[in-house]
Amino acid sequence: MLFISVTALMGGLALFLLGMHLITDGLHKAAARQVQYILGHVTRNRFYGMLAGLLVTIILQTSAVTTVLLVGFVSAGLMNLSQALGVILGAAIGSTLTPQLIAFNLGDYALWAVVAGLIPYLFSKRLRWRHLGEAVIGFGLIFYGAGVMGQAAAPLKSLPEFIALLDRLASFPWLMAGVATLFTALVQASTPTVVLAMTLASQGSLSLPSALAMVLGANLGTTATAFISSLAHSREAKRVALVHFLFKLGGVFIFLPLLNLYTWLAETTSPDIARQVANGHTLFNVINMLIFIWFTPWMGRLATRILPDAPEEEKVAKYLDSTVVEVPEVALTNVVRELLRMANVINREMFPRVMQPLAAREVDLLEKLKGLDNLLDYLYHAIARYLIRIPETNLSEEQSILKIKLLYIASDLEHIGDVLVEMAHQWQKIETTGVEFSPQGQTELHEMFEKVRENFNAAVEAFATNDEGAAVQIIRRHPEILRLEKDLRCSHFQRLQQENRLSLETTSVHMELINQFLRLNLHSVSIAQAVMGII
Repeated sequence: MLFISVTALMGGLALFLLGMHLITDGLHKAAARQVQYILGHVTRNRFYGMLAGLLVTIILQTSAVTTVLLVGFVSAGLMNLSQALGVILGAAIGSTLTPQLIAFNLGDYALWAVVAGLIPYLFSKRLRWRHLGEAVIGFGLIFYGAGVMGQAAAPLKSLPEFIALLDRLASFPWLMAGVATLFTALVQASTPTVVLAMTLASQGSLSLPSALAMVLGANLGTTATAFISSLAHSREAKRVALVHFLFKLGGVFIFLPLLNLYTWLAETTSPDIARQVANGHTLFNVINMLIFIWFTPWMGRLATRILPDAPEEEKVAKYLDSTVVEVPEVALTNVVRELLRMANVINREMFPRVMQPLAAREVDLLEKLKGLDNLLDYLYHAIARYLIRIPETNLSEEQSILKIKLLYIASDLEHIGDVLVEMAHQWQKIETTGVEFSPQGQTELHEMFEKVRENFNAAVEAFATNDEGAAVQIIRRHPEILRLEKDLRCSHFQRLQQENRLSLETTSVHMELINQFLRLNLHSVSIAQAVMGII
């Protein structure tokens, strides 16, 4: 009997988890652009952010995914930490909708929802309708899974071993909350744990205080998803996950010592114990929001103190959100943002350093440039892997061409980093000997370098704005760079004939730097050609 009941209970839970996955996956794909718009534009203050989090989580049916999206947004610089904190509190309230729906006992209609969702999922030719059909199937499965769990839990109350185990846990609410926290962290969602608590309570296997202790543990355990997601993101994104955990932990520390009062509040909301558990879940998140929304600025500062800014650019892909790879318009936009970040590293961090005169050069300059080049290498490979993961079946012809363009541009940016490191190696030769270029030679090198840098910035701007006209101008300026290169070589040879000592001692480095300038400009031309579709 115990084996059959536990098997049915686990099977029902598995169906419930599958349904949750289908709902989240389907709605995320169907409404990805709308969700990103809401999160990106309706977060002007903490209260708007709270409402945005509530709405988005109702759409996605899980606060864990909303928080993961926030981690990506903050990492990408599209939202700051203080804006994200209000969204987190609203998302927690939105996550209570599913248990409220489960409490209506709609299991008799669950399979009809599966049938209704299967029709567009199998037969629709439009991706959005297929994704919506997938979500409807998911709704059917969570109600059906909840029904299976309810039927499986009924015989358990007559098993003395099972009741004794629950009684031992019920005697220690902190332990019950801890077990629920671990279980929720394992299944990556709070809703299954809350629904399991509702099921056991409705069958008489669990008292209301014990069920509410499970609810508190479920709310704390759901923070694990954002923590895991933030590991691959920036320091700012890790702060979002940390504050999410602190909000929930603070709520648990407030509610568990007041468990009797919390139980009384839940009991006053409904005569049905399953509804009381669902309402207790909602009460916790609403009260927690009302308490902590006033402290979001201080929580943000606390997170910054615990996780201070990294001294250097972090080796993470800030924009490549793996949850939207099957939504091409969003995924390709993310790649564009990451490429512009690469260009920004080159223009702001590498270009100003590489041509510094000896007197002004930083200590360990070559090592710093190598570190930045390693970041560019990492981002190039991350972008390549991300682009490969975007399914070809979801791409229009135009998007397929754009995908190839982006890969070409990523390669050019990565190679520009290599060129700049090679230039630094040449400068190190000058630094070792202590002999500088002749004044005229140094002026000429800086003149050509600035023209090459202008072309690079123009190519990046043409890419960012998709301006084919600007790209044409960059290509047309390449012969001017070639003429300048010939002029600089001729001028240098004239100084050699005049037996200029500085020119003689620096000639190999001088010639090699001119070659590297040409390579830099060729990569800018290649970026411009990609903008024009010449690939």
